[in-house]
Amino acid sequence: MKGKVIILEDDLVLSEQIQKVLKTADYSVLHSTNSDTFFEELRSFMPDVILLDVFLVGSRLNGIQVLKYLKEHLDFNYKVIVISGEATNEQVKQIREIGAYHFLEKGANFSINQLLLHVENAVTLKRQEEQNLDLQIEYLNLKKQFTRIFPFIGESESIQNLRTQLVKFAAVDEDILILGENGTGKEVAANYYYVNSKRFGMPFHTILCSSLGEDLIELELFGRERGIGGKDDRGTIGMFEKCSEGILFLDEVTNLSLRSQAKILRAVDNKEIQVIGGNIKQVNTRLVYTSNVDLKALADSSRIRRDFFFRIEGNVIRIPPLRERDDDILLLMSYFITSYANSYHLSEQLDLNALKEELLSYDWPGNVRELKNFCRYISINEREINNKTIIHHFHNKLLQTPDFHAAGMERYFKINGIRDSTAAFERDYILPYLERNDWQVSKTAKAIGLERTTLYKKIRQLGISAILESQQK
Repeated sequence: MKGKVIILEDDLVLSEQIQKVLKTADYSVLHSTNSDTFFEELRSFMPDVILLDVFLVGSRLNGIQVLKYLKEHLDFNYKVIVISGEATNEQVKQIREIGAYHFLEKGANFSINQLLLHVENAVTLKRQEEQNLDLQIEYLNLKKQFTRIFPFIGESESIQNLRTQLVKFAAVDEDILILGENGTGKEVAANYYYVNSKRFGMPFHTILCSSLGEDLIELELFGRERGIGGKDDRGTIGMFEKCSEGILFLDEVTNLSLRSQAKILRAVDNKEIQVIGGNIKQVNTRLVYTSNVDLKALADSSRIRRDFFFRIEGNVIRIPPLRERDDDILLLMSYFITSYANSYHLSEQLDLNALKEELLSYDWPGNVRELKNFCRYISINEREINNKTIIHHFHNKLLQTPDFHAAGMERYFKINGIRDSTAAFERDYILPYLERNDWQVSKTAKAIGLERTTLYKKIRQLGISAILESQQK
């Protein structure tokens, strides 16, 4: 069956003639004679095309009123072909303005074959529009999926500016260099660029440049011709070829050898690659580079070719460290804890704004990655997450941080609450004694004047158990 057609026509002779031709052409056809029964039949029949007469004798609505109701109240993508022999020029203009697919005049010039051609074209157009709509829905769902996997959390001015930059570069389809300290979210930024680029939906692959040696990185990037490694060698398709029309994400690009950089530069400038042991191939690959080195150090570095640097230094995007993002710390912590709480089925009672001053007093040198791991640790170790449990773990974290900026007794005055401050002091007091006594609890307890069971209890409470176990192995 080619499609479905419903005819709303009061001329029984003409409608019977049209039905016969359409059925012969493999269409399913339904005839309706007045507007009162038409809409009910329309909903059950669900046609592709409606053939509509303008003057419907005996109907409550005429054809123009039916057409207007279809366009204003029904969401279905019907293609309406209006047929009339007495419509005025004003009516024909109105029919076209409302949105009919086509208008045909009855009379001496009316051709059934011409009508058949218009029906066929209308069905084809409807199928194409539906297919495009399905693709658009699939495209939007894919975007949502990427956004869920790589959420770009943050409302600080620096992050809003960063998102704007990424969208601008994505719109003009330019290679970009993303700079930022470790843990700032360079991969999240790269995926945000991809989601907003014209290449979204095409291949997107990541290569961690620091994890591969020079020979392997060139094999990964450019591929190897079949048979080079022996008769059973099937060859390898490189990432440049796989990502042609898509995006290749080169993470920590300064780890690439100078030779590899030269080959990448050629691939970018000439849109071609040299396959190992094979021919030159044309590619159209967009690149996103990242580095944890700042721009000045990158320019002075011997690890990057000058021509390679000048090729990418104009499209630099800097991701700010977490310490420069103010309240984003609270947004990120809320997101991470909520996510982990759902995974571990934990209850959540939070008022992070009350902890803002303390949370922002720490520099978070590991950036978003450090914050995420901190939230995960709390979620795993606490049955209930609230301000008290968060601040307890935060104080323990500060005391275990080697470069915590407060020295001497100031360390303990930095911690709000005498209970947590006392616990911090006891932890700092007990650990050196354990080390001095070869991590033997009984010997340490005697040295500091505690019962062995009391010291064991404090070791558990102060979070020293893991350190003790690792030293006793």
